[in-house]
Formats: sequence, structure tokens, C-alpha cells
Amino acid sequence: MKLARNILLIDDEAAWLRTLAVTLNRLVPEAVIDTCIDSRQVQSRLQVGDYALVLVDLTMPFHSGEELLAMIRSDFPNTRVIIVTGVNEVDTAVRCIKNGAYDYFIKTDNVDDLARTVRRALEVVGLERNYLYIKEKFLSRTLDNPQAFNNILTCEPQLLDQFRYLEAVSGSSEPLLIIGASGTGKSEFAKSCHALYSPNEPFIFINLAGMSSEFFEQKMCGQLYHHHNGELEAVAGLLHQVGSGVLYLNEIGALSLDAQVKLLALLESKQYYPLGSDTAYPVKCKFVVSSQDDLLKLHQAGQFRSDLLYRLRAHKIKLPPLAERQLDIAMLINHFISIAAVEMNLPAPIQPTDLAPKLASYDFPGNLHELKGMVFDAVSRSDGIALNTSAFMEAINEHKSLTATPQDRIVFPKQLPTITQMNQALLDEAMSRTANNQTAAAQILGISQSALSRRLKGH
Repeated sequence: MKLARNILLIDDEAAWLRTLAVTLNRLVPEAVIDTCIDSRQVQSRLQVGDYALVLVDLTMPFHSGEELLAMIRSDFPNTRVIIVTGVNEVDTAVRCIKNGAYDYFIKTDNVDDLARTVRRALEVVGLERNYLYIKEKFLSRTLDNPQAFNNILTCEPQLLDQFRYLEAVSGSSEPLLIIGASGTGKSEFAKSCHALYSPNEPFIFINLAGMSSEFFEQKMCGQLYHHHNGELEAVAGLLHQVGSGVLYLNEIGALSLDAQVKLLALLESKQYYPLGSDTAYPVKCKFVVSSQDDLLKLHQAGQFRSDLLYRLRAHKIKLPPLAERQLDIAMLINHFISIAAVEMNLPAPIQPTDLAPKLASYDFPGNLHELKGMVFDAVSRSDGIALNTSAFMEAINEHKSLTATPQDRIVFPKQLPTITQMNQALLDEAMSRTANNQTAAAQILGISQSALSRRLKGH
């Protein structure tokens, strides 16, 4: 569902209406602006167009702003209203706020303030509609566009819930944050978001790990070079290349603090300036960002800005590790067998029925990447009939040896001590550990305090 970003401006003054439309087109480029000069046409316009926001003048022929506000709140409850008023009508505008208007704007005020109010109102409408749509989708338990998830193999209920959530919020222009360990499928979810949001527009991926602030700005915004001969050379940035598509920023947690400031400015202002240019261009794309790190912990460690964190968390998906997707293991193994057989030009072996149960207790620290590597290794060792499982068992045993807790054990010298020497060593160690407290030492040795006392006297 594409969330409406349409705005209807209603005013009987043609010159002011035209000026306001031009101003909002410049300051809120993500919005689509329509105008209406006749208040009698408002209801029919709203019935035809899905408007997120209406800016209405208070004083007009035929229907006043108050009358239109009452009609809109009654008949179009998902549309927000901002009252536009002259200086002498502030009391009336305040009354309109009490009757359901989102805000009011005085025509003599700074238009930048109006742009900020309009953008906030659009965000509020987006959140409201997202909530209603998500609620509807979760109640119906169905997907309108299941083909957008053809790249993700799963039958796990928790991932299917994430499908429904992603479909519900995909129409929002707000950023999408995907959290998950390496190999959990973050890039595949980003592709699904693109298929839902703007399938006919570009999808661009960039990894932010190790990227400097200067290179990040140049990569995102592009650069205009001024040569000595007067010629200009333009290098397009990713924001220009992606247009109205999806820009996927991987490893957002690795972005430097200076670069985080620049990304926040792009998200807030919805415009960018190529390096070497003083001309602003609108940011039209949807940002999808991902991280395998906990951004809240990074913020607490002083490595991630709180304002950017809360801006990115408008919509959030957390992907489970492969170890929590037990229902998917056998299906994923078969999927990777097919891919491996084609790539290595080998017959596809059959997966043993007991393989998936054997892997149930394995943690898969490398998630899907690790499972794919195991399957490719297994296919290369197979005879073309049954899948060779030695690659799986070797990986499991290796992981167990690396993670096993070392057990305490007595290391004996080459020449074994006598029983008397061992008894004396045990008594000395117990007394040393307890600071010569006989009662505590006896408890350690599993004997009574009187028995310990006799042994100490004997020695």
C-alpha cells in the first residue's frame, strides 16, 4: 500500500494559492501538491483523490474553513487539516484546533515553519495509516504481494509475520531498519522492500564499513568539478542514480559520527547539494539500512547518534538467526543442493532424512552463509546419489572443540607420587585455599573437622 503524500491547498486568493504551491513544492519535494480555488469542489476532490493533508483558508465564499474542517473530520478521518489564517483570525484558528485541526499557520509567518509543520503532519498521517494497515494485515494473515518474497525461503511463523509487517510499511517513505547477524538475510529483505515499494525504479546497495565522512558525502551527493578552462564536469551521486527507488545502506553501525551527521541532514531536509554546487536537489528515494550490531548499545558507547538512531527506527525488522529456524533447515539444504549441483555441473544428491534432526542442536554461527558452504562442500564430496554428510559433522565437531569449556584435571609428573605424598599435597592445598581454616578445609576435602585435625597432627 502506497501511503498518500498528496496535499490539497484550498484558498480563494489565486495569487496566494499559486505562491504557496510553489513554496511547498520547493521545501517539501516529496509531497504532491494540488490546489482548489472553489470551496464548493472540496468534497468531490477529496472523494476522488487520497489526500493525506489539506491546507484550508478560514475565510472563503460559499464554505468557510471551519465548515470544511467539520466535513473533512467527519467524512475523511484519515486526512489531516492545517488551518491557514490571517492575523485577525487567530482565535478562530485556535477553536479549529480544538475541533480537530492538526495546526494553524498565519500567512505572515515564515514559510520554513510551515514546511516543517507540513512534513510533521505527513509523518503523523503515515504513522496512523501504517498502524491501521498493519493491524488489518495481521488480522487477515494474508499477503497482497507474496511474489515480492520469492527470494526468501521460509515456513517459520516469525518470519512470515515479518513478511506481513514489511508489506504493511513498505509504502512509507520513512527509513526501514533491518537488524540481524551476518547471514540472516538482511539484503534479501531489502530486495523484497524494493519489490514492494518501487519495483520499476533502481535498487542500489552500498556497504558503509570503513567509509570516511568525506567519501560518504561524495558518494551520496556526487560532485561538480570546475575546470580551469571554464568547463564543468558532473559526477552523479547515489541519490541521483537511485531516483525514486530504494537505497540500501549496509552496516550503518560502522558509519563514522561525522558521516552520521550528514546522513541525518539528508533524512531531515529531504534535499542534498552535490559537492561544488549551491543548487539543492530533492531526495526522492526510500532508505533501507541494516546492521549486525545493536545500535542502542553503540549509542550508549558513544559511537552512534541518538537523533539518527530514532530517525532510522521509524520501521524496524529484526531477523532471527538460522538456529531459530528449525522448520527451514531441510528446505534450505535442498535449495543449496540444487544451486551447488548446477554451479559444479554435478548430479544433485539426495538429502538424508536424518540430517536436519542432527543439525537441530547446532548453533550455525555463520547462519545461511555457513549452511550454504557446508552444502557446497558436501555436494562436491558426494557420489551423486546420497549427500555426503561428513562436511556437516566436521563443522559441528570443530565448533564443539572451539567452544567446549576446558575441564579441570590433575596433571601428574612423569614419576607418580606416593599415596602419602598425595595426601600431604591435598592437605596443604586445602589449608592454603582456606587460609588455614580447618572447618572450611574439611568441607572441601569431604571429611570431618576432627578427622582433618588428626591428619594434620599425624603429618
